Amino acid sequence: MVVDDAHRAAERVARESYGRLIAMLAARTRDVAGAEDALGDAFAAALRTWPADGVPDNPDAWLLTAARRRQTDDIRKRQVRVASEEHVKLMIREIEAMSDGRDAIPDRRLALMFACAHPAIDPGIRTPLILQTVLGLTAEDIAATFLLPPATMGQRLARAKTRIRDAGIPFRVPDAEDLSGRLAAVLDAIYAAYTTSWNDASDDGISELADEAIWLGELVVSLLPISPRRRACWR
Repeated sequence: MVVDDAHRAAERVARESYGRLIAMLAARTRDVAGAEDALGDAFAAALRTWPADGVPDNPDAWLLTAARRRQTDDIRKRQVRVASEEHVKLMIREIEAMSDGRDAIPDRRLALMFACAHPAIDPGIRTPLILQTVLGLTAEDIAATFLLPPATMGQRLARAKTRIRDAGIPFRVPDAEDLSGRLAAVLDAIYAAYTTSWNDASDDGISELADEAIWLGELVVSLLPISPRRRACWR
């Protein structure tokens, strides 16, 4: 029963918080693939630890702290430059400041979405990249949507993540003049997540992924430079 509780808790966090955790982990390093690896290790540690110690009061914060520690260890092993040491210090301060409240974890998914839609990223991979990193879809699911072999999609996603890291693409919502150039990929990803999520609809008629897509869509609409009356018509 304890093992089942631990697995259910881990599955719930994976469904509900994957994109939020990846966005938080990648925001400082700009290394999406490294953030995914760190979070994967954190989930593996949780499945080893939680059955014995019990599920923590805030599984999201536990996983984020474990993944942050993996990131700081990786940076220390790879580099000794001053800039890298500053990243480590900042991450350590984040770990120390982590509280038990869910709201203590900033939600940086919107910034990650616009980083994935940056002009330096190939236009054809921007929407799939958002679907995977922010909304948690697998490369296999995305490949099926875009009618590509899973291996091809996986390679393209990996190259795009490397591009974000190597180009130093910032994780921020762009200024108004740059917003329109990235908006199409962001909205396409939200729409694709919403329309494909109905296969997993719950008893109340809407899936968690669809609910997440609606929330992100409303957040994006709130950024648009349109009148309150027109914005109300979008809802």
